Amino acid sequence: MDSIPERMKILPLGSVSPEGWLKDQMSLVNDLQKRLGADSTLTGGGKWTGGEAFPRYVRGLCLLAGALRDAQLTEKAKSFMTAIFDSAEPGGDFGGQGCTLPAKIEAVKAVLTYHELTGDEKALSFLRKFFKNQFNTLSVTPMFYDGRARLPEELPAIAAVCGDTLWLKELAVKLAGLSCNWQRIADRFPYKYSFGRTISARAAKRVVSSVREFEELKGKKRAKLFTAAKADAEWKKPSHRVVVEADGVNIAKAVKYPCLFDSFFGYAGRENLSLRLAGALERYHGNATGMFSSSPKLGGLSPVSGMDVEGAGEFVESLSEVLAATGECACADIMEEIVYNVMGGAATEDLAAVRDVIPANRADSDASEPSARYPHGAAYVKGLPSRGALALLAVYPVFLRSVCLTRENELNFFSYAPCTVRTTANGGELRIKLDTGYPFRNTVVFRVEAAEGDVSVAINFRVPHRTTMQLVSGGQVVATGEHNISVKCILRTGSTFMLRMNIPLTPSANRDGTVSFYKGSLLMASKPGEEYRTDAKDAHAVAAYPTGRWAFAPVLTKRMLGGKLSLPDNERTVVGQFTTHPYSHSSPPFALRIVCRNAVNWECDEHGRPALPAQTKFAEESSERVFVPYGCTATGMTHFPVCH
Repeated sequence: MDSIPERMKILPLGSVSPEGWLKDQMSLVNDLQKRLGADSTLTGGGKWTGGEAFPRYVRGLCLLAGALRDAQLTEKAKSFMTAIFDSAEPGGDFGGQGCTLPAKIEAVKAVLTYHELTGDEKALSFLRKFFKNQFNTLSVTPMFYDGRARLPEELPAIAAVCGDTLWLKELAVKLAGLSCNWQRIADRFPYKYSFGRTISARAAKRVVSSVREFEELKGKKRAKLFTAAKADAEWKKPSHRVVVEADGVNIAKAVKYPCLFDSFFGYAGRENLSLRLAGALERYHGNATGMFSSSPKLGGLSPVSGMDVEGAGEFVESLSEVLAATGECACADIMEEIVYNVMGGAATEDLAAVRDVIPANRADSDASEPSARYPHGAAYVKGLPSRGALALLAVYPVFLRSVCLTRENELNFFSYAPCTVRTTANGGELRIKLDTGYPFRNTVVFRVEAAEGDVSVAINFRVPHRTTMQLVSGGQVVATGEHNISVKCILRTGSTFMLRMNIPLTPSANRDGTVSFYKGSLLMASKPGEEYRTDAKDAHAVAAYPTGRWAFAPVLTKRMLGGKLSLPDNERTVVGQFTTHPYSHSSPPFALRIVCRNAVNWECDEHGRPALPAQTKFAEESSERVFVPYGCTATGMTHFPVCH
């Protein structure tokens, strides 16, 4: 599966539905969706007020409705879509005077997802009219900052309504040309250091000030002072481009653009640029969670640099496109790590509150250091349609569609989660149920619940990173693999086979000189205990603080040159039961007890971040400490100093 000659198909919305623990988790997401949809700030009097939050909510609602196959949610999505449709103007534009370009781009994506869900041709007609207006007014429309950087996001919607229409194809070419040169950035990645080392704070502040100046003028008589030529001149300033290109959400979206260009324009081979961009983000800004740091700009390798939760959701969506185009298993590895770690750890266990930004090492989370992007700081946000909460609506449905990708006579299982897959292979319809507790358990049972006769098919299974796997059928081991397993078989109703995985606790060296511990895709975090407090000055901010010591590190064996990191003693595993809160903090699916030593000079800095000292000193005594999956604690460390 490492070299795939043609693009694989992402299954239609609703073809993969959750089961087991994932269904429980998505039920919690649905409860979150209900609370967000009831918030009066999303719409004003039933009308879209022009912000990004509303179309992002509607798109998440459509994705949830499709994944859960819920007719009531679909009807709710239809009712909310009315606000976007009603904002259309006679000329084809929509959103009103206060609507920004980023908000329109998010609305275009929402309308396309709505069409996938319902098949409503009104959606395509709405898009076509908007694209015609955009084509006619492109030369006189001021465009810069995030909106201009995200113009390629419109390409899938243009492809859906395009057909053989020449002006639509020309519009796509113009939009791609007006945006950042993302392919050059992917080919020769320029942002190898944190944003603060790339550009001065004064220069970045000037860029933001110029953007705010335009936003304040928009819709007023003085708006005519800001012309397309002036916007273009601002866009061409090096400082402006750095601020835009080093933005975490922008670059997470951009990872998929070379693949979109390949698909739309008929290019060949540029999907490797997507892989290179994803690799560069991991190399220069990655951490143990699978996500790169950005809060909101690229933050380097430090484990106390925050990860933008919206950016994490966009990165998962980009990787799903790159996976379909390339078949590169590393994309699935990263997706699983982000979904099972970052998105699991971004919320409280009942999803009542969600963070907008989250670091790999978490001593506490509070509302200090608020900003325009993160008005509640690093605290959990409760009762508002925050950026992190809106990202959580979409990420699980997007991830589910990457579980199984298809080509003619071929099924490719790239990810594993409890779900039911409905697809067609070799002309026959199939319904396959994956019964599993993965990644918290080590077996996946495949049951063919329905098949049209005998269906001959080739099946490829990705072996997750840090795992070995056996394919078992009829009680016999059919195949064993460390990277992938491929078989040809005949599926019929009642066919059953199983994947059995060996998932050891694996120490892994990080690029910042620390060490982290994994059980397959799950990042293990220390569990010092936690308590929550509502911020006295911010009723929507919920802070989490550790109740016990967090400054310690697992003890590793001394290793010979070139040897692997290892623990001197086997860890002790405590297996728990699955509950309706899969990322339970009080009763996690499993926990480990590992021998550790206290770090005597590891303390929080002036901002409350647990930054590692240049040289860590350890106490002589050792004791067992509890470790749980990253999503099962609100506090705790994942990057540890090396302790032999």
